[in-house]
Amino acid sequence: MEQQTVEIVLARDDADIAASFPVMKELRTHLADADVYRAQVRRQMDDGYTLALVRIDGEVAGCGGFRVHETLSRGRYMYVEDLVTASQKRSYGLGDKLFDWLAAEARERGCAQLEIVSGVQRGEAHRFYHRKRMTIKAFQLVLPLT
Repeated sequence: MEQQTVEIVLARDDADIAASFPVMKELRTHLADADVYRAQVRRQMDDGYTLALVRIDGEVAGCGGFRVHETLSRGRYMYVEDLVTASQKRSYGLGDKLFDWLAAEARERGCAQLEIVSGVQRGEAHRFYHRKRMTIKAFQLVLPLT
């Protein structure tokens, strides 16, 4: 990846969202339709979701979706819902760059912490998060309603 331009930008329009679909689909494998994805991301954006894109020479190579919340128990924090780099672009430090950008963005937005919920089966992701000095603070308990 030498002499390539790497930038992290916020998705602003449908073209940005569409460009993120192939990468996001690697994480969210149930996503089947780019138009349905775009519409859902738009709805989520209306509800506070922000989508950051890692671009290499203009091509999306990673995504980070997040929201900033404030609760009595945790104060103001950033919740990272989606964090993924394209499989063919892994091991180039893009995940580190995106994670560090998200942490800086959280600080900029006045957050006391950054949180990620990660499925128990995602061992590689957990090793990455531990390397980034994240700790396990709680169990997430879920009651399916449908």
